[in-house]
Amino acid sequence: MNLQMSTYITLNQLDIGESAVIDAVEITPETDERMQLAGVQRLEELGFVPGARLKLMRKGLGGDPLAIRIGTSLFALRKVEASAIRIQRD
Repeated sequence: MNLQMSTYITLNQLDIGESAVIDAVEITPETDERMQLAGVQRLEELGFVPGARLKLMRKGLGGDPLAIRIGTSLFALRKVEASAIRIQRD
C-alpha cells in the first residue's frame, strides 16, 4: 500500500516562482502578536482562504515583504503575515 504524506509549510517558506494551495489561515505559537486577531480576518477578507491557489512572485530585500498573486490580484505581505498561512505546494 502506497500512501503519500501531505507536507504543509507556511507561505513564508515558499520559494520565488512556486505555486501552492492554501490549507488554513491560523494563529500558531510562532505567529506574531500583531497577527493575533485582526490580521487573520483581514487576510481572509483579501482572499487568503482555504482552497485558494497562489504564487510567490517576488521577495523584497532581506525577504520582506513577499509579493503574492492570487488570481489576477497581487498582494504584498510581511513575513509575519505569511507565517499564519499554511499551504501545500503544487
